[in-house]
Amino acid sequence: MSDAESHEIILTIRREVEDAVDVILTAAEAALKELGAAREGGRLPRDVLEARLSEILEACAFQDITGQRLSKLAAMVTEAARPVTQKDPLLNGPALTGQGLDQTAADALMRKFGT
Repeated sequence: MSDAESHEIILTIRREVEDAVDVILTAAEAALKELGAAREGGRLPRDVLEARLSEILEACAFQDITGQRLSKLAAMVTEAARPVTQKDPLLNGPALTGQGLDQTAADALMRKFGT
């Protein structure tokens, strides 16, 4: 494991967590404002609230990706500490930005099929 690779994984995790928290906070604040307006006599369509909650749930997916990245980093650190006879291809984890498959395309495909 190179220092550059481990540093890149850590920076990616940090960026993904920050992005997810920003989406969650923005959606939650918007939902609270919309609920406040509804309490004042305004109308709050269910689909508006549902959209805000969906944004929050989608943003929470960062936890799974972050966990995978941390597992990869832990495996890399462990591997660097001892000789390895065979690499486990499942320890590759999610690709870093610009490498591997595009997560946005995968997310769009999943939304298309309603999952």
